[in-house]
Amino acid sequence: MSTARLRLSRASYAGDLPKAGTGIVHLGLGAFHRAHQAVLTQEAMLAEPGDWAICAVGQRSGAVRDALAAQDCLFTVAERDAEGERLRVVGSIQEVLLATTQPHRLATILSDVDIRVVTITVTESGYRHDPATGRLRAADPEVASDLTGRSPGTVIGQLVGGLRRRRHRGHGGLTVLSCDNLPDNGTLVAGLVREFCLLGHETALADWVAEHVRFPSTVVDQIVPATTGADLAAVAEGLGLEDRAAVVGEPYRQWVIEDDFAAGRPAWDRAGATLVTDIAPHQAAKLRLVNGTHSALAYLGMLAGCSSTAEVAGRDELAAYASRLMIEETGASLARFGLVVGDREVQTLLGRLRNPRITHRLAQIGADGPRKLPQRLLAPAEELLASGREPRLICLALAGFLRHQGLSELDFLPASLRGSVVFLELLAEATDRLVADGVTATVRRMAEEASHGPA
Repeated sequence: MSTARLRLSRASYAGDLPKAGTGIVHLGLGAFHRAHQAVLTQEAMLAEPGDWAICAVGQRSGAVRDALAAQDCLFTVAERDAEGERLRVVGSIQEVLLATTQPHRLATILSDVDIRVVTITVTESGYRHDPATGRLRAADPEVASDLTGRSPGTVIGQLVGGLRRRRHRGHGGLTVLSCDNLPDNGTLVAGLVREFCLLGHETALADWVAEHVRFPSTVVDQIVPATTGADLAAVAEGLGLEDRAAVVGEPYRQWVIEDDFAAGRPAWDRAGATLVTDIAPHQAAKLRLVNGTHSALAYLGMLAGCSSTAEVAGRDELAAYASRLMIEETGASLARFGLVVGDREVQTLLGRLRNPRITHRLAQIGADGPRKLPQRLLAPAEELLASGREPRLICLALAGFLRHQGLSELDFLPASLRGSVVFLELLAEATDRLVADGVTATVRRMAEEASHGPA
């Protein structure tokens, strides 16, 4: 008969936790933030004390907010790799809110003089923008409703509401960090905030934001799969306390940040983050090597009957394909940034993907392909074609996407690729080979051809 466990809380947990005032608001209370930025913020405060605790804001569902509130905002991160599991209790979050039910509190804390940084993880779709133009979807019902002055339901509306109140109270000095996988995410958010202000006829607010608020771009990387009931049970067994807000992730974390802050920051660099003056090379490498490989293996892997990254990276033919894709094509496209991709970088990523204790579902990776593929695979394909090289392995990944989705339309392609005879022939050839020979034989043969040249 199982024994009821105490719930994780500040009274039940005896470990070392930072003691600090709140200096950060985070929008998007998901698993990634808890496994990534919240951990690095805790490590930064332990290395260099300061008032940098987090007020974390859920966007829609109150389940995570409620679970954390019942635990004094404590939660566990289970870091798993082939060697085993490490449990880390995180206490950098001091308050949790739900934007839809606590809009006044959200606007108030965003305007608080002690808040100096806002971080965001709401996924690509949460910005309500057109990826092709970088503009707000003003006709989106949620955006349109926010512009009427209702309690904001979009992250940009929430930001602008807080900034409006901040200006009114005479409090400046704020830095906004998008931590989502978007190209030039800081520049994007700055543009969306300004556009929202102008659409609302608040030119003075837009000008104030330009003077007082910084929007550095960032690059983040860590595999954080969805937490399961089995994960929660394993954490409870290892911790000796029940934790209904636990998350699971790999030990690897990357956070690259443009060093442009309006009013200070935590000592993230002492916790493993990298502060840079130019984000572009880091951004391109992450989107093309890591995310591009994830997407390619997701679609081809699902066609081959695989369900997780560990399973797909454990298949020799698919791992060989991923290796050639990175070295010959997506990695080669990084030459203009002065980056050279070799076997060390390839094996590091494949090793992460093979992690047997992280179940990263291919279906989750492959979701929302038309929004993700442009920066991951289509941009390097365009650049390779412009330099006279053929993106054969990228086209195989795109053929896998079309086959998996049951698509024949190419509307997701940019005009330059839709108008390229070479590209369309390569895509048609890859599709025909998948149909005729199946995914396993096609992937194996095309990887061999990339290594040695056509037979």
